[in-house]
Amino acid sequence: MRALVRHILAACLCLPTAVAPAFAESGTTYGLVIGIDDYAYITDLDGAVNDANDIAKTLGDLGARVTLLLDAEAAREAVLGHWRRIAQKVKPGDRLIVSFAGHGSNEPEFHPGSEADGRDEVFLLAGFRPSGAAAGERIRDDEIAEMIALTPEAQVIFVADACHSGTLSRDLKPSLGFRYVAHDPIKGDPLPPPPPPPDATASNGPAVIALAAVDDASKVPELLIGGEVRGALSFAFADALRGAADIDADGQLTKGEIEGYVRRKVRALSHGAQRPQVEPAGLEDTVLVALPETTRPAQTTTNIQASGTGLQQSFSDLPPVTLSHNGGKAGDVILDDLDAVTLVAEGHPADLSLDIRAGVLVSNVGDTIRHIGAMEPDAFRDAVRKTANRIKFEKALSDVAGRQNLSIDFGGGDGTYWLGETLDITISGRTDAYLALFSIAADGTVSFLYPLRRPDLGIMDPASVDPRHAIRLALEVAPPFGADFIVAVETQAPNARLVKALTAFDGASDVATLWTLLGTATQPRARRLALQPFFTAAVP
Repeated sequence: MRALVRHILAACLCLPTAVAPAFAESGTTYGLVIGIDDYAYITDLDGAVNDANDIAKTLGDLGARVTLLLDAEAAREAVLGHWRRIAQKVKPGDRLIVSFAGHGSNEPEFHPGSEADGRDEVFLLAGFRPSGAAAGERIRDDEIAEMIALTPEAQVIFVADACHSGTLSRDLKPSLGFRYVAHDPIKGDPLPPPPPPPDATASNGPAVIALAAVDDASKVPELLIGGEVRGALSFAFADALRGAADIDADGQLTKGEIEGYVRRKVRALSHGAQRPQVEPAGLEDTVLVALPETTRPAQTTTNIQASGTGLQQSFSDLPPVTLSHNGGKAGDVILDDLDAVTLVAEGHPADLSLDIRAGVLVSNVGDTIRHIGAMEPDAFRDAVRKTANRIKFEKALSDVAGRQNLSIDFGGGDGTYWLGETLDITISGRTDAYLALFSIAADGTVSFLYPLRRPDLGIMDPASVDPRHAIRLALEVAPPFGADFIVAVETQAPNARLVKALTAFDGASDVATLWTLLGTATQPRARRLALQPFFTAAVP
């Protein structure tokens, strides 16, 4: 059965409102970058230092004055002391970018009624211990607000790649763990009382932008990205600053461009598990970063096959998926000659994990992508190959789609969608009249979604739609279940070849051939791609 089924609902077209741009003054950019892997008393991490080094280098390449604190250097006194010293240098029109990658936690709120969930979020530093004097090695969210207030006339961007509290919307067990530590209430807290929360009506200056890896009720998984353990938010933020978010190629990164790129990239990297948060709402046209000439991208609305990249690349030449498994020599014999995967030792970072004893394939964020128990060896190998190819397809496509401003938004937000549930999606940010939409399920099954011409179902989609209008569709969740994603392909001219190719692949699961057909069918008309991961399941 197809993974998604179109409802008998005409596309709803919505006209957006234009907003005039605003420009920030030029000035000096300062960076305070913190990354902690090596914790003295609690569980270590693997990717926070990688995150900090990447962000620090990227800021340095942009001409920022960067202070980098790693591991034991990131003590409370050092972090707050460096922040205060930087604040003394900041002048009106300057920018301050502060990033933290490490463990987060929460605790009962100190000021009753100051938090919607009744808990203060805290960032745990390298020497933190849940009791005694070392319990003071943490920073409360109210203290972060107090530090930001030291530079009221500067733009401030605060990036928090740490867990805040609670659990994700689905039961994930990522192989590399979470950036979250739970601890009992601290008795005899060595820290002084935090400052009262700021007046919600007070101005925070020219712009204060906060990017969080997840909301206050979610955890942050560490992921394998580009062969390194990383946090998805930090990776996406650094990539945005390298110019990937400069959609209009004008050499200026606006808040809206950074926000849109980070949301798309984090969701793609985490297979839809993470829902990054950006505050405040609005201010989309506020310019935050000016890019040097050397980092400015070419216009991203040009053909996605430019320079031999994107869909022109052979599927066999795309990076293979790394796979770990617990099957010992038996598993090695079954899987060692699969060209779709590269085997790594059990327990090492991998894109995909195979639990042979339980008969499940698990993504790097902990999703059970597919059950493959009780299969004959040939069927078993084929299931692993198809799942690996699906992940390979998604990773390669997300690299192309992440640099486009085309957007697929879910009306119900991120999370799990159940059998029979309606999934309302909107495709916005369009510049061309022709669009094709399809989904790929966890096992590689393709569902062609738009434009359909099915009189028997009462669906007669138009061949083209004015790009000033968003397109809204209602889809019903159907088997197979797991980690799915939807793809939108926008073209400048009629896309009959693309529609024909997708129609032929509806219900098939050979994504390697689909990749080749997409590259052929979209030339030379394809302009932009959008990709949106999500998760489906049979029963709540």
